Amino acid sequence: MAPLTSSITGAGRGSKLDFQVNDETYFLSLAENQRRWEVFVSTPTGSRPIPVYDDAADFDDLTLVVEDSERRKIPN
Repeated sequence: MAPLTSSITGAGRGSKLDFQVNDETYFLSLAENQRRWEVFVSTPTGSRPIPVYDDAADFDDLTLVVEDSERRKIPN
């Protein structure tokens, strides 16, 4: 198995990660306008999209509880 190689680029408008697995180059990109990840694989005829499934459960906003000097719990 070939070692995993990668490069990360991104400044300002989104981020992109390129990596290789078994001599195939993949591109991972954050589609900010759609708020989702996109993955493509490089082929001799161009790039081909790979479906990305979001299997994480939806969650509510995170509540942070902070203790003050008198050990009172204060939700933030």
